[in-house]
Amino acid sequence: MNFTDRVYSSFILILICSTIITIAGISGFQRLEPFINTLNSSNTRSLYYAEEMLSSISVKKDLKRFEVNLNNAQNNITEPGEKESLDKIAHNYKSAFAGNKKVEEETINEISVFSKINRNAIEQAGLKANKMETVGIWIIIFPSVFIWIIGLTILKRLKRTFFMPLQELNNVIADYNKGNRMRRCPTYTALKDLQKLYDGINRILDNK
Repeated sequence: MNFTDRVYSSFILILICSTIITIAGISGFQRLEPFINTLNSSNTRSLYYAEEMLSSISVKKDLKRFEVNLNNAQNNITEPGEKESLDKIAHNYKSAFAGNKKVEEETINEISVFSKINRNAIEQAGLKANKMETVGIWIIIFPSVFIWIIGLTILKRLKRTFFMPLQELNNVIADYNKGNRMRRCPTYTALKDLQKLYDGINRILDNK
């Protein structure tokens, strides 16, 4: 492998590594959603307990079932406002089951409040997860795109100012060895050191 190929390969390797890092980072951020969903399992359970309490008090009139789910909900508090809502339910539910229609209505309304707290928590967590994922992906993409732009720009400049002049020098020598005694290096190149080399090669070939 010649020098030009080695430099090209090094730049390509850098760009490939940048792409792999980007893909890995994006994949990591995309895994945030299942993680958030796991965190929301407590809210999902609370919603289930709320539904069971509503069913027990309004349809099945099952006091024992109501108390079991109320106790489960009290042991699963994760959001602000849940405790206060459950305390009101705990304070009123016996009167509701005793036949007090007004208290029953108030209890049902409070269960709805408790349910709404958890639904809102799940919704906000989902929005937050999506926002974090989007921001995270762009944070990873921007440096990668920047590296690609810089890498390709440098590679293009090196090709124009260094690789192509070297290739031209190699072609001149190769043609000379094949019998083309008139071929000479260009009289101008962007790099002064290469131009000195060109001029020196031209003088050598002129003196042969």
